[in-house]
Amino acid sequence: MFLPVSVQGGTTTPPIVKCKWEQDTSVVLEQGDPSHTVAGSQFLPPLAYGADIVVEFWAIVTDPEGVGTVKQVTVDVYHPAGPPENGSFKYQVILDKVDKPTVGMPAYIAARDAGLIAYNTGYNDAEVWDELDKCTADVYMGTALLSYHQPCGSYLVVADACDNGNAWASENATNLENMFDYLCTAGMEIDFDSLDYGTVEVCTNKWIAGDTVFDDPVGPSPVPNRATVRNIGNCDIQITVVQDDMDFGFSGDPSAPEWNVVYDARMGSDTVNEVVYVPNEQVTLPNKLPLCNTEELDFSIHVIKSMAVPHSGLMTLGCVIAPF
Repeated sequence: MFLPVSVQGGTTTPPIVKCKWEQDTSVVLEQGDPSHTVAGSQFLPPLAYGADIVVEFWAIVTDPEGVGTVKQVTVDVYHPAGPPENGSFKYQVILDKVDKPTVGMPAYIAARDAGLIAYNTGYNDAEVWDELDKCTADVYMGTALLSYHQPCGSYLVVADACDNGNAWASENATNLENMFDYLCTAGMEIDFDSLDYGTVEVCTNKWIAGDTVFDDPVGPSPVPNRATVRNIGNCDIQITVVQDDMDFGFSGDPSAPEWNVVYDARMGSDTVNEVVYVPNEQVTLPNKLPLCNTEELDFSIHVIKSMAVPHSGLMTLGCVIAPF
C-alpha cells in the first residue's frame, strides 16, 4: 500500500471555517424567534435598566493539514449599518475549543434544527456532520454581552481562524461572515405610580414639574418622586399618554363633547414639545428619548368648569419606536 506524505517545516494552508452561528442562552436559542420561522438568529433586549444578554458565538473549523494545527479562532462583530454607530467595529471574541461529543455535536444539531447555521461556500450539513463524526473538524465557542441599550439592527459577524504557521483563513477567503438581528424593541420605565395635581383653580392651567433624577423605589409624584422616564429598550422612543376625564364630564353632544377639563404633557422642559389633549385621546409626545437616556415628564391640568369636589382618574403612559 502506497502512503504518500509531505512533511514541511510549518503549515502553509490556512484553516477553513466551515460553518458558524450565534445563539442566546435561552432554551429556544433565540428569544426573538422562538418558533424559528426566520433563518438566522433573532435576539431580544432584556428590557431592564443596566441588564445584558449573553450571546454565544459558535464555529466549526477544519484545516487541510490537520485540526491540531489550528491555533486560534475569532469572531469580529460590527454594529448595524445605520445610525448611531454606522457599521463600526464593536468587539472581537476569542473562541475556545469545546468537547465535541458532549458539547459541540449536540449544540450543532440543535442550532441546525433551529435554522441558525450559516455554511461556507461549498459546504452543507451532510459534509459538516461527516467531519464532526470523524476527527477532521472541531467546534469552538465564545461568549460576549449585548447591553440593554445596544442599538438594534443587523450585526455583522466575521469568523476567522489561524494555524501554527500564522496562516489566516481570511487570507484564503475561507473565513465566514453572517448576520444576527437584535430586534428593535421599545421599552421605558417611570419612577412614579401616581400624580397628584393638588388644589386647582377653575380656568387656570396648573403644571406639575418632573425632574431627571430616577428615584428608587417607585412612589407618588411630585412628592417624593418628581416624574421621570428612562429608555430601557434598544431603540429611540417617543412617549405616549392618555387620560380619562377624572369625572369632570363634558357639555354638549356626546359625539362631539365639550370637555370640562383638558391636559398638557411634555418630555423635558422645552415648551416647544408641549402637547395639549382632551380626555381619552392618546397623544404621542414629539421629541425622542434616545438610547439609555433619562428625562423629566411635566404634566398640566386645565379645569374649565367644576364643582368644588375631589376628582381622580387614570393616566396610561406608553412608548413607541421613534422614526429615524
